[in-house]
Amino acid sequence: MSLSRYIAARVSSFQETNRQRSGIGAVLLMPLMVFFLTSFAKAEDTTLVDEKYSLKADREAFEALRKDIPPERQKENDEKAFMDQMMADLSKNPSEVRSKFSGIINKKRELFNKDMTKEREKFSKEQTKAREAFSKEQAGQRKDFSKRKASSDERKEFFDDLEGKRKDFYSEQKEKRDEFEANTRDKRKNFDDYIRSKTDEFNQLHRDYTKRYDENKKAQSDLKKQAEEKRKQQQKNLDQEYDAIKKQTPTILSPQEGGR
Repeated sequence: MSLSRYIAARVSSFQETNRQRSGIGAVLLMPLMVFFLTSFAKAEDTTLVDEKYSLKADREAFEALRKDIPPERQKENDEKAFMDQMMADLSKNPSEVRSKFSGIINKKRELFNKDMTKEREKFSKEQTKAREAFSKEQAGQRKDFSKRKASSDERKEFFDDLEGKRKDFYSEQKEKRDEFEANTRDKRKNFDDYIRSKTDEFNQLHRDYTKRYDENKKAQSDLKKQAEEKRKQQQKNLDQEYDAIKKQTPTILSPQEGGR
């Protein structure tokens, strides 16, 4: 199936499903679906956070169509699809949509914090293990040296050398710790910036969704009123016909006529 035919089929299916759900909601959502399937926004540098923290929709069904698209463009489209899906069902109250988004953001933040804690614990264990190994090595060197007969100059040179190695080791450990803390701060800043950006994007789309939700709700209410008025009019017509029948003089049949 060609891409154009596939897109047309998907749009038709999407339109029919949403027509059944929310009346004019399908008409309002069609441009979003067409845009999503046929266009790709200008690529931007969005590699701020790890893939696992990205707010994206499940795109497995579209992998065949996306194989020639650069990874960063795919990620951008996935995030757009995530937002589109959040705003697709006009039957959901805007507060419910916001609550769902907040829940997802909280889960992503919990995952990020959990990963940062794991990284810190792993780094601390590695440094502790390195310190223990270094201390054990220096203790062994001192023990071996103590078994030798050495002059005061040799002793001074030996312990000065040990002290120099100790200072170099702990200076290197401090540099690694500082580098780790700087990387951690960068990751957290990038994550917070990413979440803030996506929240701003959500808020903007949510305002539009709220407007479409209210319009759809009003349209549904109007349709319901029209249906109710039509039902009442039909009932009124039936009552009028029945009243006309009741006003007619009844024809009494004789027993012979009634038995025919």
